Amino acid sequence: MTEEENLWTPRELSKFLGYSESTISRMVSQCPDKLPPRVAALARPRWVPEVAREWAKVSSDLPTGRGGRPRLIR
Repeated sequence: MTEEENLWTPRELSKFLGYSESTISRMVSQCPDKLPPRVAALARPRWVPEVAREWAKVSSDLPTGRGGRPRLIR
């Protein structure tokens, strides 16, 4: 098995993150900062599974801001 066979394609990454494959493909070009770091030396997007898992752990620990307009409290 070659090293490239051990890398995740957008299909595997989408299953891991719970996104559709088309969403991952769109995010690769439009907002790559919202995805794990990919292998830069390859023409097609590929991810190292261990890096993606670690990225998910770190990203899930970050505080998330509350979206939307604040409610009026009376």
